[in-house]
Amino acid sequence: MLDMGLLTKYPQVEQFLLDYLDAPRWLLGVSGGADSIALMALVRTVCDVCDAPPVTVIYINHGLHPDAANWGVLVERIAQQLTFEFKTRSVAVIESGGGLEEAARAARYAAFEELMGEQDVLMTAHHLDDQLETFLMRAFRGAGPEGLRAMLPERVLGAGLLIRPLLGIAKDDLVGVAKAIAPDYVRDPSNEDTRYDRGFLRQELIPLIRSRWPQAARSLGRSTELLQALWAKQNGFQVPLTRAVTREPVLRISRKSEPRPLADSIRFWLAALHLHRPSKAQLDEFVRQLQDVRDDQGPILQTGQYLLRYYGGAIYCCSGQGSPSPGVVVLDSNGRLCVESALGAFWVDIPADLRSRFSARAPIAGESYRTHDKQPRRKLTKLLHQWGIPPWWRSSVVVMCVDEHVVAVLNRVLDGALLSQIHPELADLTINWDHEVIEKSPFVYRQVVQ
Repeated sequence: MLDMGLLTKYPQVEQFLLDYLDAPRWLLGVSGGADSIALMALVRTVCDVCDAPPVTVIYINHGLHPDAANWGVLVERIAQQLTFEFKTRSVAVIESGGGLEEAARAARYAAFEELMGEQDVLMTAHHLDDQLETFLMRAFRGAGPEGLRAMLPERVLGAGLLIRPLLGIAKDDLVGVAKAIAPDYVRDPSNEDTRYDRGFLRQELIPLIRSRWPQAARSLGRSTELLQALWAKQNGFQVPLTRAVTREPVLRISRKSEPRPLADSIRFWLAALHLHRPSKAQLDEFVRQLQDVRDDQGPILQTGQYLLRYYGGAIYCCSGQGSPSPGVVVLDSNGRLCVESALGAFWVDIPADLRSRFSARAPIAGESYRTHDKQPRRKLTKLLHQWGIPPWWRSSVVVMCVDEHVVAVLNRVLDGALLSQIHPELADLTINWDHEVIEKSPFVYRQVVQ
């Protein structure tokens, strides 16, 4: 049974959640541990006194423990008991140099992001003791003021928000709440494994700190709040968030800038995109290589979740999921002609009697075109450079033809004189480029800031 006095004991939770009552859904990331079971209980009490959105509990099975599936059964049982919807997802945890903990975290948040709809709010059960651990881990890794803010109470995640309503509550208090409704809550042995950084902190270092400073977690929680407020005040300026023609976020730079201000600009830009920043060593090396660029293409910084590429005076933030597909498909949708590629959808306003003569293909190496009837032919590579199409997208460029004669590239109509010769009605050819496909997939920027 739920303790109906929970909100009296922890009024800050209700007060925190009042700002999110207009969300379409509340999603709860629940592992089955004491803290996440307590989150479920506290959210249930808020729902009982407020007109809250529908709640869905999500359990992520990392497949790292033989009892992981059983833990999901426990979470489903508690969700049903509290009349919440339940969903589970299994993920593959693949290490990529950052350790098993980081790989599991990345897989988990990728799954959360896929389940989130527009303006949904995902809650996690991070608490005061987690904040202490996060601060210490970042301090030992040499984090600056931004990193030492530790976990934020709110940040963007996918199409919605991630919030942490329990950051001010101690672990011991949450265990008491969990025991009242699920005495068999999950006790994951990996949480105490000193081979992992957090396990070492929990078992070895933090008990020693608390033996001397019993209020360390609460004091440090206050310090992180002050750091967060100071950071927000000092960095309240707007970072220009512009996109390339191909829809990647881009940062226009001058390679003549001094390395340190340039690195800081990149770091602030990535923070505004809600992306995990590369290490100082990685970013410093990337900036150093930028100084030596002699043409339009420069170095690539691979983070494991996304790429930073330099091209034509700008840094592009690109998907780390591999090269875009070169496939081109012609569709007839609702009486309109549409050409799809990895770059998006191109809606072609072409007379109906010409559709059987219309085709689309990928570029052919070395071909050239006239963009106007009074201009000489120019190589496609030069035209694409002029139009701002980076080299890594060139295999996905759409070339459109009528009777095998090229009439357009992407949304650019070519050589009006040629169009008139092919068919008088082609003189008014228009093509609309719909970027929705590439804005949603495959360019999803997963590894987020905090």
